[in-house]
Amino acid sequence: MGHVNNAVYSTYLEQARIGVLGGLEPFILARVEIDFRAQLRDGEDVEVRTRCAHLGTKSLRLEHEIWTGERLVAEAASVLVGYDYELGESVPLTDDLRRRLTA
Repeated sequence: MGHVNNAVYSTYLEQARIGVLGGLEPFILARVEIDFRAQLRDGEDVEVRTRCAHLGTKSLRLEHEIWTGERLVAEAASVLVGYDYELGESVPLTDDLRRRLTA
């Protein structure tokens, strides 16, 4: 069909989260919302702009915009929870992460 499949947008968001957080190991993804605004065509360059919109005790919300050139193609949000995979439970966000995200 000549456009990027909607499932690929989740990969773009994951790459953005890794860039902002420096990895995803201490987190588990709890929610993703994507509002598609325009078609993204195969071969177009993509820029994901991400900001931390909320920082809770154990979770954070990132807001994303996906652009190609001057065109906004999607708006999205991700909620991540601090998570200990050995214990299988949520944990508080670290002070270091809080400092980085509020800087």
